[in-house]
Amino acid sequence: MKLKKISWKNFKSYSNAMTELVFGNDPSLNLIVGTNGTGKSSIADCIIYALYGKIDGTNNSDIPNRINKNFYVKIEVECNGHEIIIERGLSPNLFSVVIDGKVVDTAGKNNVQTMLEENYYKIPYSVFKNTLVLSVNDFKSLVDLNPSDKRNIIDKIFGFTEYNLMLKLIKEDIKALDNSIMTNEGSLKTATINVEKYEQQLIELKNNEVSQDEIDELTKKINEVKTLKATNEENIKKLDDVKKTLDKQTIEKNMDIRDIKRKIEDNKKKIKLIDLKKCPTCGSSLDTDEFHKERERLINENESCEKNISELTDVINNISNKIRAVNSKKNIFVESINKSGLTDLVSDLKYKVSLKKNNSQPLLNLKESLDLQIGQLKKEKEILTKRKMVYDCVMQILGDGGIKEYIASKYIPTINQIISEMMDFMGINYNVMFDKTFKATITSNGYNVTYNSLSTGEKKRIDFATVISFIKLLKLQLGDMNLLFLDEMLASIDINGVSDMMVILKDLSVELNMNIYLIHHAQVENVVFDNIIQTSKPDGFSKITILN
Repeated sequence: MKLKKISWKNFKSYSNAMTELVFGNDPSLNLIVGTNGTGKSSIADCIIYALYGKIDGTNNSDIPNRINKNFYVKIEVECNGHEIIIERGLSPNLFSVVIDGKVVDTAGKNNVQTMLEENYYKIPYSVFKNTLVLSVNDFKSLVDLNPSDKRNIIDKIFGFTEYNLMLKLIKEDIKALDNSIMTNEGSLKTATINVEKYEQQLIELKNNEVSQDEIDELTKKINEVKTLKATNEENIKKLDDVKKTLDKQTIEKNMDIRDIKRKIEDNKKKIKLIDLKKCPTCGSSLDTDEFHKERERLINENESCEKNISELTDVINNISNKIRAVNSKKNIFVESINKSGLTDLVSDLKYKVSLKKNNSQPLLNLKESLDLQIGQLKKEKEILTKRKMVYDCVMQILGDGGIKEYIASKYIPTINQIISEMMDFMGINYNVMFDKTFKATITSNGYNVTYNSLSTGEKKRIDFATVISFIKLLKLQLGDMNLLFLDEMLASIDINGVSDMMVILKDLSVELNMNIYLIHHAQVENVVFDNIIQTSKPDGFSKITILN
């Protein structure tokens, strides 16, 4: 994925004037500098939202500029020779995708977003957020990352996504195969039991006679059981209809509670704003009788809402009691059907009729048919068992301990070497080593050190070296990726460390042919930078200025 240009307006603190940033074809190291609150980090967030339609920890309602509303962003990217233009907006909502000049139907937004990530970007959100756009505020250290997020990033860096897809398909086949094996075993068990039963009946046939009265009595009992079964089934159907109605009522009441809670939260935000006594945006006074009355109204409305929630909760609890009562009644009818023994009675009738006829041929025919079926089931079981062994073998090959571990182990020495070289260059007396499962061990002077025991500056140096090593490998998988954002990664780093990082980033931009943007709150020695972008807030709205 190669980013070409992004344009936006009314994103957070940015104004209604269109802001544009062009990403060049040549490698560059760029500094985005400005005081706190002038919109530096918003540039990276805007890129993330333009590509993925979300930002961690941010609600869509908080994205548009509070004064102008009508947030709009347009980003142009190139993915494997495909030209893609994405437009998004809020207040009003907008999601438009054009691929190679053709408009894509975005009616199913989630499906279109998934299509973009899987078919074109080839970069999941978590990978993009933890390797290519890094913020000191929400960056998850690759050294200390939880297993799930780490596995997602590692799989993408080493191109394991195809293996994962194969593994997913095989797991689905294995699940179907296990069901077939269970069905086969159940059929084989049933057939074997019936053969034993017929063999016993053949023996009894020679020594027993059955009267017509026994057959008539058994027939009468079967008819009675059938009638009772039909009645129970009708009762169960009626109870199921009642339960569906009660379930629907429960859902409706829960939705009502959700809407009321949302109303309460909205009111709390308004109360909180009034309590500031001054509008944080325009500065106008909120300490007036009109706002005091509005605050009192909101408080009274929330009290009424809380009462409504309590009443709705009581209604839901009452419905739950009714559902439990319905289920209890249904269980009685189901148990009655299960205990009726209708199948056994019918089987017994057939047996007694057969005995009365004193004709063993039908039983012999049934036994012979079952013997043939058992033979076929055993052959089928043998085939299914062999197939399961093959699938299990493939699972081991494609699993974490198979080919993925083998391939990763070939890269791990390179990763560790890159980290070691950068740590030495920055003069850090720590050794970071990843094992074949990508578990990191930190040592110093021969002693193990925990990540959380390090100082903030030490963590940032280690994270910096680790991220750079993984980015180099990720670039092998994403050859046309041309963007890297580092947000406040220099904070808490001494001047020597900053200088070392600048040299590393400058070399990295050329080596990987990337546009690297370093976001920092203060000016850094500008000799190494190709461009300096300054953010400011002259009229209460953020703007960017290209200094060189």
